[in-house]
Amino acid sequence: MVKGVALMPRRYRVETFSGDIVDIEVKDIGKNKVAVRLIGGNEELEIVFKKKVGDDTLLVEINGETYKVRANETGIFINDENALVSKIVELIPLAGASGTGKTAGKVISRPGEIRAPLSGKVIDVKVKPGDKVTAGDVVALIESMKMVTMIRSDIDGIVEEIRVEPGKAVTKNTLLIRIKPFEAESEK
Repeated sequence: MVKGVALMPRRYRVETFSGDIVDIEVKDIGKNKVAVRLIGGNEELEIVFKKKVGDDTLLVEINGETYKVRANETGIFINDENALVSKIVELIPLAGASGTGKTAGKVISRPGEIRAPLSGKVIDVKVKPGDKVTAGDVVALIESMKMVTMIRSDIDGIVEEIRVEPGKAVTKNTLLIRIKPFEAESEK
């Protein structure tokens, strides 16, 4: 939180492994603390980020109870058990829609242009030029606010260009990876 300035809550769409979709709002409420509530609901969970215990693992306290949370390309694990969450996407306000509550679930880009959905630090690039990928494959990992976001390919294709490297900071909408669709590849 910036001194004297309240940060705007961020909204996320959470998809469970069973296919359910839940929209949540996350707001900063102090040092290493956030409040999470279901959009349209009144109950809030207070989450305190206690400490990092590995490259992909955090200890968090949720409403007073401590949990070990680990996230990697295979999923999100809570106390070493697979969580129900399969995907989390930040809902980004549409340009010019201020005050309307309209949101978009994705940074606007051309198919095959994999862009950072948020600002953070690239912690891993899972592909290299020439690799074949399918839609949904994890191609990179970005860490922001002690949370790891899996960046996935939006198309089937061949990795054409890597524009980032691990350890580098990126801002939202930065082009990370360019993938040539298989259709374009077969037209040669």
